[in-house]
Amino acid sequence: MEQNELKKAGLKVTLPRVKILEIIESNPDWHMSAEDVYKELLSRGED
Repeated sequence: MEQNELKKAGLKVTLPRVKILEIIESNPDWHMSAEDVYKELLSRGED
């Protein structure tokens, strides 16, 4: 999803939100919990 799309949806584009969106978009067939997303962020060196 592009930043323009996020802004049009009324969302503020922040780096943490972009990182989370990248994780979710890279795993389209996996329903991720918040804990799953957090663990993936940690494994990528993001915290």
